[in-house]
Amino acid sequence: MKVDVLFSYPVTEFGKLIDWVEGPGEDPSHAAIYMLGGILEALDTGFVKSPLNAYDGFKHTVLTVDVPNIDAAEAEAAKLLGTPYGYRACLDGGLHDLLGVTVPGDGESTVDCSEAVVRILQAGGLDIFPDFSADNVTPADLLRKLKPLSVKKIL
Repeated sequence: MKVDVLFSYPVTEFGKLIDWVEGPGEDPSHAAIYMLGGILEALDTGFVKSPLNAYDGFKHTVLTVDVPNIDAAEAEAAKLLGTPYGYRACLDGGLHDLLGVTVPGDGESTVDCSEAVVRILQAGGLDIFPDFSADNVTPADLLRKLKPLSVKKIL
């Protein structure tokens, strides 16, 4: 089953900080997934379902990937709704990108944006980061891994 993954680019100070940590270039500072009739994303208020038009007018990229088991992916997404935002996962991803340090993360207690998308994709059978925890994935890491797997790209 095809699933759309959204990447947006820095507009907030926090997004600009994430972009700076990810390194030079034009990297996304946020990731989300279209599922369950909305855009599922981790915001400072937690993992929520936003309206489908939430990114209209903002710079973003959408990649479409095949997920082998959409039912399992949707079940994971539904389970994550309401999970608190994981600022520590942002730090973990930054440490991984800047220093190559992989830390175990906090498991399922919290999620940041890219961690949530990775966990949903993994539950659906698309395990693109088998070597380290989803807590260590940044939006730029996720974009780089999904680009070669994308069946369609919308800018």
